[in-house]
Order: sequence, then C-alpha cells, then structure tokens
Amino acid sequence: MQHHGLFKSALLAGCLTGAALPAQEAADLVAPEAASSQTATWTEGLTAASVAALSAKAQGAPVTSDNWMVAAAHPLAVEAGARVLRDGGSAADAMVAVQSVLGLVEPQSSGLGGGAFLVWYDAESGEITTLDGRETAPAAATPRLFQTPDGKPVEFYDAVVGGRSVGVPGTPALMQKAHDNWGTAPWDSLFAEAITLSEEGFTVSPRLAELVAGDAERLSSQAAMAAYFLPGGSPIAQGQILRNPAYGESLRSMAQDGAQVFYHGSIAEGIIETIAGF
Repeated sequence: MQHHGLFKSALLAGCLTGAALPAQEAADLVAPEAASSQTATWTEGLTAASVAALSAKAQGAPVTSDNWMVAAAHPLAVEAGARVLRDGGSAADAMVAVQSVLGLVEPQSSGLGGGAFLVWYDAESGEITTLDGRETAPAAATPRLFQTPDGKPVEFYDAVVGGRSVGVPGTPALMQKAHDNWGTAPWDSLFAEAITLSEEGFTVSPRLAELVAGDAERLSSQAAMAAYFLPGGSPIAQGQILRNPAYGESLRSMAQDGAQVFYHGSIAEGIIETIAGF
C-alpha cells in the first residue's frame, strides 16, 4: 500500500492501532532517545539547543526554560513544536506539528493510524478540557472477532499481526479538533517539518533501529512494511537516512483538506483495502 507510512508499524506498536498493550510495553522497555557515545551518528542536523538538551538529559541534569518548553520522545519532533511556538502558535498548534513528526521518526510508538488522548489546561480560566481520540472498533467488528471458529481465543500474535486488530484512527480527528478549539496558526503551516523530513529523509535513531531489528521477522510479513523497514532484507540501521515520501504525500493531503482525508476518499479507501488483505 502506498501509504504504509500512515500507520504505526505493525508489531512494533501492536499492529497499526497500538491496541496490543503487551507489545507496546515491550517497546517501552527501550529507553527514549538520548545522547550517548554514538550521538553523532544520528543527531547530525539537530539544533545546538536540542543537542545540549540531550546531553543534559544523559547526564541527569535538568533542562529549564523561562517561557515555554516542548517535551517529546524524539528531538526532531521537539524542534518542530518549538518552531511553531517561536512563531507565535499555540500549544495546540505545536502538538499538531509534534505528532506529525513523531508518526515518521518513531513509528513503533506513535502514528496517525493510531489513537491519542489530550488534556488541555486553560491558565486564564482554570478550565480543563479532555479530548478522547482513542481508536474505535470498525463497524464490522463482532464479539467473536478474536476467537477461533470453535470459540477459543486467538493466539496473541495471530490477533496482533493483521487487519483484525486495526481500529478506526482517532489521532487525525483529535489533531483537527484541538486546532479548531485552540489553534491560532494556519493549519497547513503545521506540517512543514514532517513533510520535509519525509521527503528528504531523517537519520534512524538507536531506539528505532533496535526495535526494528528485534521485530524483523514479523515486520517481514507484509510487503510494504518489509520494503520500508527491511530494505534489501536487512533491518534499517542506526545512522541510516530513511525517507518516506508516501507519508509526506499523505500529510500534504491532510494539510490541504484537513483530517477528513483519513476518513473519506482515497486514503481511507487505501486503509480499508490494506486491512482487508492483511
């Protein structure tokens, strides 16, 4: 499927939706990105502020700010959010930029094919608002979806790997709703970094390389996943430049027409087609 980059990679995050919590917990045992003796092999191109923050984190030192701060699982996503805030955007705007990059650079844990929750605190009013963007079961789901024909539970990875564990993505709708409610920057300006990184490439981090290598066998079960994560039959390596122009193309559609492209039209049809054959 052309838009394989839309999803969390199957297996690394519980097959597209993140529904398989044990698989996600296994991924979480691998520490978030941090500076190390091999930092130079994957942080080239980051701003000096990001490299300094990573170094401070690795040394156990605090990172401080007088006005605002962005915290995310990957420094490229942090930089995208920081750019939005520096340009006068709101926290909701920054979230859209951060999430768009995370879906590219850490597909094992985050993606537009999954779900999310958001807690919004309004400092002026003291009001707290929550948005529930968790995936929902498809209309065709039945109580016996994860049972064998004789009524026994399907084996864990038989359930996780494949289309039956895929829910209707909630993250795109949450991003749109948050921007509608609290955004101040133009919607289409929030995807710039993610599109550029998709088309020009980003450097594979230690965490992504380790998780792909650990799940190489299961990632080979679907042609598009194998071509992306296991080019030439070998897992992507730390320091390698990885491009995903299909993801960038999908983001361009989302930037132009909003989150509805995930629920109607060619992208939605492609998701359904892939799920049906997976």
